[in-house]
Amino acid sequence: MPGDFKKLIPILVVLIFAFAGSYAGFTHYNPKIQNGDVKGVAISQESELPMPISSERISTSITLNSTQTTFQTKKSPEEVMTFYQNVFSEKNWTPESDKRKNGIYVTTYNDQDLLATVTITRQPDDEYTIVSLKMSKR
Repeated sequence: MPGDFKKLIPILVVLIFAFAGSYAGFTHYNPKIQNGDVKGVAISQESELPMPISSERISTSITLNSTQTTFQTKKSPEEVMTFYQNVFSEKNWTPESDKRKNGIYVTTYNDQDLLATVTITRQPDDEYTIVSLKMSKR
């Protein structure tokens, strides 16, 4: 058995050097982006929708198929609805559904590849309107 172990020592030394060399090479690896053709190099149009002036972003959640941004504004729910109706009509999106019940407004717009859901709520005693804007792939 001790003879077999002596034969393994040079192999182990070579493997350790190979591992150390590949690790060092990987830590210094810096790929170059050519022609901007690398997927994931930029965020798609999903997050490029504007928010009304004086809005404050609360959170953003990004998954593989959707982006959801929540913000608050002092504008009324009706002003926010009008704002997004104008934004989506300028981008030639079509309204798909519009539901209003108990102070909650939910409107969806669609494009060829994307679906936008705008949810607007405001509590009677609250000075802020809370808006959730979800962009998802179809």
